[in-house]
Amino acid sequence: MANIGDKFNIGEICPESGVYKLREHDCGKGHAQRSEEQREIPLTKGEKFPPCKNCQAGVTWVLVKKA
Repeated sequence: MANIGDKFNIGEICPESGVYKLREHDCGKGHAQRSEEQREIPLTKGEKFPPCKNCQAGVTWVLVKKA
């Protein structure tokens, strides 16, 4: 079970269905800040956390809302 604010890395298995927000971005390119401010994704328990869809860089996801 995950709690609001828990962090997860790409490739990890989602422990709880909910909405996750991109929190940290390893790319360093200009789109990173825009992505961080705007990017939230729904994930279902058992799915893998994805990389950045713009550059495939490593990111950290944070649970912001449980489903």
